[in-house]
Amino acid sequence: MFDFSFGELALIGTVALVVLGPERLPRVARTVGEWAGKAQRYVAQVKSDINREVDLAELKKLQDEARDVARSIESTVQGNVASFQAGIDSTVKSLNTGFNDPAAATATPPTDYSWDGTHEVWTDRVFPRRFKPGPSMYDLAEEIAKLKRQLSMPDTSGPPRHKRAPRARVNKTRIRR
Repeated sequence: MFDFSFGELALIGTVALVVLGPERLPRVARTVGEWAGKAQRYVAQVKSDINREVDLAELKKLQDEARDVARSIESTVQGNVASFQAGIDSTVKSLNTGFNDPAAATATPPTDYSWDGTHEVWTDRVFPRRFKPGPSMYDLAEEIAKLKRQLSMPDTSGPPRHKRAPRARVNKTRIRR
């Protein structure tokens, strides 16, 4: 902010000590420090406000550019849709004239291209599976029910696992030294 050397600051301090005296100098120094702090905060606030406004202006410019791009894309898409619709309309019109044409009604029926002439249908054939099928939903439901039954009833088959109930750690006596 200000460019003062150490010698200049010492000279200002000495003059202030002589003029104000040792009783009022600390109070005046505190007041001057508060004013300097307020000035610095005010300058920092003004800088942040200016930076915020600049950022908002840049964002507004980006928003306008994005709107322009969106409008151009929308117009391009609408043009493509219109040309595609015109192509579809012309195709539909040509198909309608083809179906209504009397020469098309007398055309030969489509021929059968099968080799053996048996006219077999693909749904009659059974193709071998190339994968091993997994369990069905019914099988999975049965397994889940079986596991639930096993977890709800304790297994009583076989010898008992413990002769006595296990002791908790809190019941153990502590030896304090």
